[in-house]
Amino acid sequence: MTQIIKSRKERANFTIEQKLDYAKLMVNENYSNKKIIAISGAGPSAV
Repeated sequence: MTQIIKSRKERANFTIEQKLDYAKLMVNENYSNKKIIAISGAGPSAV
């Protein structure tokens, strides 16, 4: 019997500076969650 193993997506790790930059974009530049997800590669729950 062959077993199918689902691999998990590797978790992205962001520095404090990166997180602050993304937060600034959202607050100062009115970036949407979707736009931050697209540029950062983070998942929706992380944003």
